[in-house]
Amino acid sequence: MTIKTTHTAEVKELLEKVAGFHTQGGSERAKKIVHRFMSDVFQLIEDFDVTPEEFWSAVYYVGDLGRANEPALLAPGLGMDKYLDIRMDAQDEADGLAGGTPRTIEGPLFVAGAPLSEAFARMDDGKV
Repeated sequence: MTIKTTHTAEVKELLEKVAGFHTQGGSERAKKIVHRFMSDVFQLIEDFDVTPEEFWSAVYYVGDLGRANEPALLAPGLGMDKYLDIRMDAQDEADGLAGGTPRTIEGPLFVAGAPLSEAFARMDDGKV
C-alpha cells in the first residue's frame, strides 16, 4: 500500500487523544511515552504495510500470553530485558563501576570491589 497517513492532521490528533494530552492530571512523562510508543507503532504499521490480520494476530498473541500467566516471556523473547541490562552496564561504566560479570536474569555474579567473606555471608539487610 502506498497510502501514507501517519503525518496527517487526523492521525496527529488521534495520537494526542490516545496519549491523554487533552486530559488534565496524570503523568506528563507517561503521556509523552505513550505518544512516542503509539507514534512508532503507527509508523511501523505504515512502513511495513502491516495487514489487519497481522495486527490482530499480534494482539491475540499478547492476550494468549496473559491468559497463560506468561506475559513476562515476551520481554526476554524480544530482547527487552537484555537491552535494559546493556543500558545499566553502560551507566555503571560511565559512573566508574566497570568490572565484574555482566548482568543476567540472575543478577551480576561478581561485582568488583565487593566485600569478601569466608564460609558465610548475609546477603540481605537483616530486616526480614
